[in-house]
Amino acid sequence: MLMRSFLYVPGDNQKFLDKVESSNADAIILDLEDSVKFDSKEIAENTLREFLKSTSLNNLILRVEPSRIVNVLDLINHPKISKIYLPKADSKQAVDALNEQNSAKKPIHAIIESSIGLEKLSEIACMENVQSLGIGEADFLAEISLSDVVHESLKSYARSRIVIASAAYKLQPPVAPVSSNFKDLRKFESETKEFLEMGYWGRACIHPAQVDIANSIFTPDEKLKSKAEIIINALEKSSGGAAVDDEGKMVDAAHLRWAQRYRDLF
Repeated sequence: MLMRSFLYVPGDNQKFLDKVESSNADAIILDLEDSVKFDSKEIAENTLREFLKSTSLNNLILRVEPSRIVNVLDLINHPKISKIYLPKADSKQAVDALNEQNSAKKPIHAIIESSIGLEKLSEIACMENVQSLGIGEADFLAEISLSDVVHESLKSYARSRIVIASAAYKLQPPVAPVSSNFKDLRKFESETKEFLEMGYWGRACIHPAQVDIANSIFTPDEKLKSKAEIIINALEKSSGGAAVDDEGKMVDAAHLRWAQRYRDLF
């Protein structure tokens, strides 16, 4: 089952860590990167070591700091960590550096944060252990935009490239990036719906108030499940390459591919 919400928790914030077991988020991301100051990295790493000893949670996600991968081999390969988020995954070398230490072969979520990363998507998407892709929009847009207001077409282009690469290389649907404006929940909701329509599934959150919105939007649609089953059944009963669904619409092999993919994912 695909996750709907991914809540980032700073690795050095014990107060937030104490609350994760009561969170409604489908997934918790223990963060050692941007939410932790560089001079607090070692403190965060040790805090997470103690947290993992005491928590009853499993299937946690770890976002590593690329420059300190060798310092957290025990965390990367910890049995309670089920997936690794790799920021700045902008080259084959960046993913290789993680895989060299990933002895447990944990699946990797590769986060693209630069223009060169976007250009090398095909190289990154097919690498060992890469299971899904995402985009770090703040870093990506800071590199390429000269305005403090980024044109929506530029955002859409980058977001679409991630979706297409994920489909082309048979990866999981990409996870939508964070919104730093955690107070504007109405905008978060409308933007999250747009990500769903683009082909993303699940959204990264930086505040608990965002979690329920992501959960609601990315809960599989029962009507779409039913539609998928109707298409599959109609074409299974058909003697030709096309059929008519219960709404009187023609469906063919293209519709069948969508229906089977939706059924298999959910």
